[in-house]
Amino acid sequence: MNFESLPNEILLDLFDCLDGFDLLRAFSCLNSRLNFLLYKQFRGYSFNFDSISKRKFDIICQQYFPLIGNQLLYLQLYTNDNTPEQINLFFSYIPSISQFTHLRFLTLFDVDSYQLLIHIIDECHHLSNLNHLNLYYNGSLQDQIDFQLIMNKIWSLSKLTHCRFDLSTDEKQVFCPPTILSTSLKNLNIYGFDLD
Repeated sequence: MNFESLPNEILLDLFDCLDGFDLLRAFSCLNSRLNFLLYKQFRGYSFNFDSISKRKFDIICQQYFPLIGNQLLYLQLYTNDNTPEQINLFFSYIPSISQFTHLRFLTLFDVDSYQLLIHIIDECHHLSNLNHLNLYYNGSLQDQIDFQLIMNKIWSLSKLTHCRFDLSTDEKQVFCPPTILSTSLKNLNIYGFDLD
């Protein structure tokens, strides 16, 4: 059977099985029908940037995200050996994540500065469909960090149902309960704090 004779519905189901980068690399620019499906019809892009080369990361951020930003559902960013400073680099390419209007799952590993953490949480307020947020902070605690402000900002995300906040430091910090009541949170995991 010829691949191109498959109906659009089956092709879109097939696209669901592929990582965003592999999907775009395999099918982008082959013909106008596939481009239409990729850039107009498909609504389930998923990108896990663990162990991706900097070159591939740059291509996705610079060439593809401007075209598919509103079709992205799942995004994981890391700062690791393959792409050091990946999160900072991402925000230099994409200053605002407000274009990711359908993003539901956001995970950021090794956020390394308080200012970046606050920027990320503030940006999440533009994501009206975000319901899963995982933040792993390993920045310096030398600066004054207002954990209650962080918690209040997270609690005020209107559709957030699942949240994990992991503070990776040598010394435990006292957890400051938020002063805002979340009406949507159902599952919360907080690590690295004393709950005294």
